[in-house]
Amino acid sequence: MRRDRTAVLHFVAQLVRSLAGFGTTLFTARYFGAGGLGFYSQILALLFWLKLPSNSIKTAVSKRMSESDERTGHFSAGLIATLGYGVSVGIVLITLSDFVNGYLNADASVFLALLLVANVTFDIVKGGFIGQKRVALSGWLGTAEQVLRLGSQVGFVLAGTLVFGLVYGHTLSLFVFSAVGLWVLRDRLALPGRENFTDLRRFAQYSWLGNLRGVTLNWMDILVLGLFVGDDLVGIYTAAWTLSSFLSLASKSIKKTLFPELSDIGADERYDQATSLVSDGLLFAGIFLIPGIFGALAIGDRVLAVYETEFSAGAEILVFLITARAFQAFGSQFVGALNGLDRPEISFRINALFLGTNTLLNFVLVFTFGWYGAAVATLTSTVVYFVTAWVAFESEIGGIEMPVRDIGHQLLASGLMIVVLRAILPAIPPGILGTVVAVFAGAGVYGILLLLLSTDIRRKVITLAGV
Repeated sequence: MRRDRTAVLHFVAQLVRSLAGFGTTLFTARYFGAGGLGFYSQILALLFWLKLPSNSIKTAVSKRMSESDERTGHFSAGLIATLGYGVSVGIVLITLSDFVNGYLNADASVFLALLLVANVTFDIVKGGFIGQKRVALSGWLGTAEQVLRLGSQVGFVLAGTLVFGLVYGHTLSLFVFSAVGLWVLRDRLALPGRENFTDLRRFAQYSWLGNLRGVTLNWMDILVLGLFVGDDLVGIYTAAWTLSSFLSLASKSIKKTLFPELSDIGADERYDQATSLVSDGLLFAGIFLIPGIFGALAIGDRVLAVYETEFSAGAEILVFLITARAFQAFGSQFVGALNGLDRPEISFRINALFLGTNTLLNFVLVFTFGWYGAAVATLTSTVVYFVTAWVAFESEIGGIEMPVRDIGHQLLASGLMIVVLRAILPAIPPGILGTVVAVFAGAGVYGILLLLLSTDIRRKVITLAGV
């Protein structure tokens, strides 16, 4: 029960955070157009690739802290290593400013360096909270940062800083809430020993590829598109990817909640309990993504037009990307469990296969088919990721009962939802208000039908409601 409530609280936090992130995307798209959003997206793509090694440190900190309730120096060791990495890469960025500015077509190397340091610091703070099994608090800290980011970005832009105001606001919010998080975790700041750094390295040497997989999924297509297509198409593609990410929040919350629990279970080798937890995670992994695919088929163009009319051209791309997110969500439950059960070498192989498949397909298909190639590359590589993760989990940990019936209920409810949507769409006026009505109508129909069809989901909802 406590675990379920933690997942719900984390999900609500992520929901609010994503709404604030949607606000940033919407503001950027309406104020600067698709080209401005494409420019900012390429800065973020560079940021997430540059901070990749620090992600491995964050994951290792969460893992080692969750293994015991005793106060250790793992958090301090991770903080020192992360800051050292961020500052070092920042200096390199400034030194190679001509190359960086040439890629971005703007004088942005110094701002990118500051953004990198702020981001890696904030990430390690959130990793510390997850390691303490304070997953919901980690989620709300990220939410508060995203809300401040939106406000400060709008303020900087309206003050006349143009598109660079997005970077200024982003950096400011990260520094502010890094300081807040460090103050809350001050009791975990202890002088680290050599063994603390060694413990982190042993886990990070495998987990770094998992983080690379996440960055590849989120940003490889953006980087490759930046080489072959214009900023406007990159901006539309980014908007579609942002919407698909919004629908994957439930899966992310479940994975983050289960990680410290599985880490604790793995220490005692209670694998039957672990497979039961993963089965529960799979039950909810696609609960929003599956209807999202159907909804995109019906009103994807209208939803994207909320940004601006030109964004509706990405409707077909949106369907591909939500489907890719669904396969990734199911696969990540298996990979997250393998990491939690201290099998990072297995996750390493799965992520290596995904990385190679995604990178190769992106370059080949984007060069050949443009932005449709990027969407197909992402979908194909996530299917490979899901299948290999499922097979590896069952081979290493044991057989798992897939919630096939409940997933079937989600598909059936989604299919009936799209029938209702197509019937009422002619009566719904165009524009933002009409789109919101259509979205909520579809969500309401899906939710009611799913509760009627699925006994397991209905039982979970009743339990969480405290009935």
